[in-house]
Amino acid sequence: MLTPQQEAERRRNLLLTLVMIGLVMTPAWFSPTWLRVPWMVAGLVFGLPAAWVSWRYTPWLPTPSEDLPRVVRLLELGPGQRFCDLGAGEGRMVLYVAAATGADATGIELSPFHWLIGRLRLLVQGSERTHLLLGDFHRVDLSGYDALYIWGTSAIVATPDFLALARSLKPGARLVCHHHPIPGVEPVVVDLDGRRPIRVYVMPPPAVVTDPLHPLEDE
Repeated sequence: MLTPQQEAERRRNLLLTLVMIGLVMTPAWFSPTWLRVPWMVAGLVFGLPAAWVSWRYTPWLPTPSEDLPRVVRLLELGPGQRFCDLGAGEGRMVLYVAAATGADATGIELSPFHWLIGRLRLLVQGSERTHLLLGDFHRVDLSGYDALYIWGTSAIVATPDFLALARSLKPGARLVCHHHPIPGVEPVVVDLDGRRPIRVYVMPPPAVVTDPLHPLEDE
């Protein structure tokens, strides 16, 4: 059950996505018919799933470029280890982590549009160590990963399902959360070297406690 704050955030996320879809679709109305029809069909095929993903989880929120080195530092990965980006978008974090650490990097993305863009990007820029899966990360076995990353809204991380997912990770795995905390779980690191905090949780998380920087509520 979502809190009123989480419900309000959900509505903002959906509105943001609908505005973005509208901006992408607007030029179709001023295009020749031969271009307008496939443009609008493509907009419906990819736009409707994107709107659902935004309502159910989060809109597309890429990690700021200046925060990528922070994330890599907090992941503490090395060659031969396994990394997973939960909600990988177009695969930028997957490519960056693989190149910076030598780890085997996998992303999981629920939006077909962003997954397709990411797959094309990995075909050009990726390697045998970069992978992008289409699906819901709640339904994927994540127990084999050494480190995971998520930029999720409170509607994702502040849920029993996500806490259960965190507890299913292998002992010693690092879960790096950008901006939004996991309510009731104490991070081992709270990195404030940026506009927004990044928290690191080491699995399995301890019994429910209060995040010292952030009590049981969203930013």
